[in-house]
Amino acid sequence: MILDSESAAHKTIEFWTRVKVTSLENGKSTIVKILDRGPYVQGRILDMVKTAFSRIHNSSKGIFRGKIEWPIQS
Repeated sequence: MILDSESAAHKTIEFWTRVKVTSLENGKSTIVKILDRGPYVQGRILDMVKTAFSRIHNSSKGIFRGKIEWPIQS
């Protein structure tokens, strides 16, 4: 699987689906594509590549409370 700066992993969302991820802590959001399966850590529902994560949060924190929306409205 080739990942890029917009990649994310989710256990059930169909591959190539674009989802909007919004931080509930600061209100920032970004769009990512589901290109992999995971995460495999209890309590987490989405893994994002570091580039996408750092668009909406400080990557040194590692996790944040957020929401996922799809389909994305144009």
